[in-house]
Amino acid sequence: MSATTGGTRSRAAASSAGLVDRLTTTSWIDVAVLTGLSLLAVAGFEPAFGHYAFVPAAVGGIVVGGGVALVGRLFRLSWPLTAVIALAAYFLLGTPLALPGQALYGVLPSLDSLSGLVLGAVFGWSDAVTLQAPLEAPPYVAVVPYVAGWLVSLVSITLAVRWLPRPGRRRSAVGRAAVLLAGPALLLLAAILLGTRDPYFAGVRGVLFAAAALVWLSWRRGRFARDRIETDSAVRRSRLLGGAAVVLGAVLVGALAGSVLAPPAASRFVVRDAVTPPFDPLDYPSPLAGFRKYTKDLQKTKLFTVTGLKQGQVIRLATMDSYDGIVWSVASPGSDTDASGAFELLGSTIPQPPLFSPAGSSTASIDVLGYSDVWLPTLGYTNRLTFDAHTGQDPASTVRINTATGTAAVTSGVREGLSYTVGATAQKVPNDRALAKVPPATLTLPTVTNVPDVVSAKAQEYAGSADTAIQKLRNIERSLRSLGFLSHGRASDPVPSRAGEGADRMTDLLSKSPMVGDQEQYASAFALMARRLGYPTRVVMGFAPKVTGSTTTVTGDDVTAWDEVAFQGVGWVPFFPTPTKTDAPKNQTTKPKLEPQPQVRQPPPADPRTEDLLTPVKTKDNDPKDKASSFRIPVWAWVVLGVIGIPLLAYFVPLLVIGALKRRRRRRRENTGPPDRRAAGAWDELADGYAELGLAVPERATRLQTAAALEAQSGAQNLPVPPGGLRDLARHVDAAVFDGTDVHEDRVHHAWRAADDAIAAATKAAGSVRSRLAAFRYRRARRA
Repeated sequence: MSATTGGTRSRAAASSAGLVDRLTTTSWIDVAVLTGLSLLAVAGFEPAFGHYAFVPAAVGGIVVGGGVALVGRLFRLSWPLTAVIALAAYFLLGTPLALPGQALYGVLPSLDSLSGLVLGAVFGWSDAVTLQAPLEAPPYVAVVPYVAGWLVSLVSITLAVRWLPRPGRRRSAVGRAAVLLAGPALLLLAAILLGTRDPYFAGVRGVLFAAAALVWLSWRRGRFARDRIETDSAVRRSRLLGGAAVVLGAVLVGALAGSVLAPPAASRFVVRDAVTPPFDPLDYPSPLAGFRKYTKDLQKTKLFTVTGLKQGQVIRLATMDSYDGIVWSVASPGSDTDASGAFELLGSTIPQPPLFSPAGSSTASIDVLGYSDVWLPTLGYTNRLTFDAHTGQDPASTVRINTATGTAAVTSGVREGLSYTVGATAQKVPNDRALAKVPPATLTLPTVTNVPDVVSAKAQEYAGSADTAIQKLRNIERSLRSLGFLSHGRASDPVPSRAGEGADRMTDLLSKSPMVGDQEQYASAFALMARRLGYPTRVVMGFAPKVTGSTTTVTGDDVTAWDEVAFQGVGWVPFFPTPTKTDAPKNQTTKPKLEPQPQVRQPPPADPRTEDLLTPVKTKDNDPKDKASSFRIPVWAWVVLGVIGIPLLAYFVPLLVIGALKRRRRRRRENTGPPDRRAAGAWDELADGYAELGLAVPERATRLQTAAALEAQSGAQNLPVPPGGLRDLARHVDAAVFDGTDVHEDRVHHAWRAADDAIAAATKAAGSVRSRLAAFRYRRARRA
């Protein structure tokens, strides 16, 4: 009874050995060393992230990557399947480890966390060197240590358990071990470069890293030496203690010297000190908000001189397309709008805007006097910019240009002493008759928020019954110019005028009579009304000086603002809604009458249905029919699809790919070549089938030797073999290949039938789990 039980246990153990491969002690030591070196390396992320907030992500990435590498080796999974499992583990486990704040119930992936894992792996590196430490936002920046540890651990440990144990010469074995140190070394270097000037135990970590690497390489060299000299235990113990003492002494001395003799923090090179952060316009006050500063405080101040300015040409300062109910501002880099563009460091030659029809070109030289800001005055759309003189930091390295909006900024500041030459191309503006046939461009602009209700009402009223976009816009422009009065709010102006372009100021402008303001208010009102009608509109601030000669002096009194509306295939067409009349009546209770215009209708009678007044323009977004008929996939459906779909894709995609490769392998062996080669292909297919079931197929062995080895393993693992064993099939194939006689098709078919029957019986007896794993393995035997 006991003998039977023991035999059953031995067969079960042998069967499980075919399912799960075992690692040698040497391989486990290699894995432990590489993991320890990776942990030492990721500790360098502490200065950048602070408060050890990166530890779960970094350590988790190392564990996930290394764990997948070990699973792939233990279960003899193919390289493609291991990579797919690694990606699935990256997304499934990355949420609780790196982005727990975006997880569902603390652990389940969500749409935000899945997108964050992608964004962090791609863009997190640039954010890590441009954002201020400690790195806390955006959330996906926490993915950087996670993906770094995951990738290095996955590659290093995969090579350690698959590539490193291969037999070879001592030098090649040691060389392969040295190659594996590249992953942890790169991780150590990345932690240093992404960090700050304040290192995290740099001397201690560096010495420990070097000592562990050297000891491991020395151990690998002795472990795989061919000609070992056997010595007694006393000599081995003495050598071991001596080597340990030398290493310990080196670590202590190196750590002490590294702490004492370490260079000052100011001399430490980190990438964040060499990379200029992206220009964010929101870090600076809105240009339009300072409009009254020019009309009052700097009215007579000479700001700059322009040589080469043409009559009627305006100077462009800043373009604003984002409104929050308080001010118009330049869109930030994260607005994700195609029409806002981005501020980039460009060369002296600047590309054209994406939506632009060029007209005449001009060149001017500008010398800055009393002007001081970050916004660089230019002409039209800049195509060439060179700096001739400057004080302080070179503006060529700090200038950022937005080609889409024609705006330039110098982060180091535009101040007295700066001289530059700018070449620009003007926007070609067709006449209204030509624009009547052109629709507004389809662009994505930042949304305008907190817009008062009166804007929508006045937009519909002023637009009138016009049929085309250009007619409606001209009606609004004409209405503002004819109904309004100009006042900068100075003491010399006939009537007072309050500054600002917020929602309260817009309500005051459009509701009271008379309508009084300056370019700041009228340009803002026009842009809001045009945006309410669905037209892509932005506000531009600049200067419109009077040209008196070759050199024009620009003062604060020349400041102005206007609007631009995008037309498809044409570009941004300017509109100037500010009136020129200044003699506004002081005490008037009735609205001034409109001058009769053919395209402007009188205000309709008040409609009690205020909702129709607030949203008079029917668009795709606010049509109730569209809302009722539109269908949107709920968020929970996306989450379920991600949780279920990712594992299904991870299972079926590699299964289909590997299945196709196996079918292709079989077709080539069974149908290609002479009969003797096709008979040999039956044996190759048999050997590959047993190898994919987990049996060890000897390399560089004869077919009889391979048959004997497979029969022994099959017996140990309780797998059936054909009657007469595999050796009969091996002899049959050898005879077909080597006896020199003509091989008939019957012998080829017999070899393939015998091979198929043997594999089918072994697969059926192996069990469902083992047969499924075999379906994911792919092997191609070498021809004997």
